[in-house]
Amino acid sequence: MTAEIGSVSRWKCTAVFLVAVVLFRVHGCSKGERAPHPPLRVGRIVSLAPSITETLFALGLGKKLVAVTSYCVYPPQTAAIEKIGGYADANIERIVAVHPDLVVLSSEHEKQRISLERFSVPTLTVDHSTCASLCSSFISLGRICGVNRTADSLVALFTMRLNKKKPDTQALLKVLLCVGRDAPGAGTIKSVFVAGRSTFYNDLILAAGARNAFPDSVPAYPKLSPEGILALAPDVIIDVAPAMGSYACSLLVWDWQKMGRVPAVANGRVHCMSSDYAAVPGPRLLLLLDDIEDILGTSGKKGLQ
Repeated sequence: MTAEIGSVSRWKCTAVFLVAVVLFRVHGCSKGERAPHPPLRVGRIVSLAPSITETLFALGLGKKLVAVTSYCVYPPQTAAIEKIGGYADANIERIVAVHPDLVVLSSEHEKQRISLERFSVPTLTVDHSTCASLCSSFISLGRICGVNRTADSLVALFTMRLNKKKPDTQALLKVLLCVGRDAPGAGTIKSVFVAGRSTFYNDLILAAGARNAFPDSVPAYPKLSPEGILALAPDVIIDVAPAMGSYACSLLVWDWQKMGRVPAVANGRVHCMSSDYAAVPGPRLLLLLDDIEDILGTSGKKGLQ
């Protein structure tokens, strides 16, 4: 009935240099960020989110990180970097004490941004809610930190993987991607939170050659009842285990077994992704795309049924 997807491949962050015009194919890359006046020298950086930390390492800026959150655990080098609290409760005094040239925050960190600017600490707010906004953060960080060519290469790599020619939408499999639910592992489905069309998960579903079973963009992660799931009639269901805590994929998949009227359940197409990057909207999203393509059988390799 299920297939559990782990780390199916190691993404090689190779330098892919394309003509400059290809960068403009990633729509919205100039939106969603508040950029400071570029410091004369960015030598000390603080990150307030795992996706930001991974982005900085992918841009070759890992050695400039002087502090990260306790949730920043990849790559392994983060273990040696000072921790300044969690995602929502970063310690402002500790951040100021490490004398950063730049603090990179997510769009949810408005309160922290205001506090830091009171101490005259330069900040950059990035939006990682979609693949386009992630690419936009590559460009902004590359410009501010002097790694433009590396940033352009990452954008080109994402563009190459995401902007494929799509077949007729109505002929595509409908995918319901679940990022949370009430009482996971309880052996039944009460309600689930799914990825809507304004999320990076939706971008990956489309790039994998499928369509999102949830038809709307608002809210980004709606809550659905069992009746609502049945009405959507998804062909494939994918649980994102890291987004639900420490629950095993076997338990999450078992929750669906009583919903046999849903096509995905009836046809044994309920899957679970267990890799840590499945819940981190950073450069490793291309690994997640690999996993989704393997589930759908659209990668050119044998799909997992």
